[in-house]
Amino acid sequence: MEELLYTALDVACIVDNIGLSTQEMMKLSHRMHVEDNLFLSKEYRNNYRKWLLDILYWSDYMQDKILLDAEFPSIQAISDGHLDVEALTRDDFNIDLFFKKLRIQILYLGKNDYVRMKLRTLMAAYGFKRRSKEFVYFLQCRLAFYHIQTALRGNEICNVEDMESLDDMITFRVI
Repeated sequence: MEELLYTALDVACIVDNIGLSTQEMMKLSHRMHVEDNLFLSKEYRNNYRKWLLDILYWSDYMQDKILLDAEFPSIQAISDGHLDVEALTRDDFNIDLFFKKLRIQILYLGKNDYVRMKLRTLMAAYGFKRRSKEFVYFLQCRLAFYHIQTALRGNEICNVEDMESLDDMITFRVI
């Protein structure tokens, strides 16, 4: 479950995606370190300075990602090819980031204490077409880890597995 904890890269991606200013990002990083410390990677829990500096580093990278990635072959040539391409060029950002962003939006950034969307939209965004048992299990594990509750219209608590339609609006709340 270590991969579900927040890293500085995760926060930088979320900040870049949402378009927060540097001042807003600084406030967010401080609040997360104080209020959501148990969800941070272990290396950051007792070291706010490292947390903040790593977020700033990855935020800078996200701003100039295309330019920096284009210069990587030159950097690798100077280092005699010993640099790990995967460690320095990032192009992933998977479905776990969705749940991390969802929790941050609900707790720190949103005007409301919830986020709404269709299950079909979530599935389509990550390449799923059917509600398989594996997908439902995966989703339930993430929802449980991040303490996110799902409900249908009228605040009727629901289980994603039991929903009748993929087009029903789901309300996500942190409990």
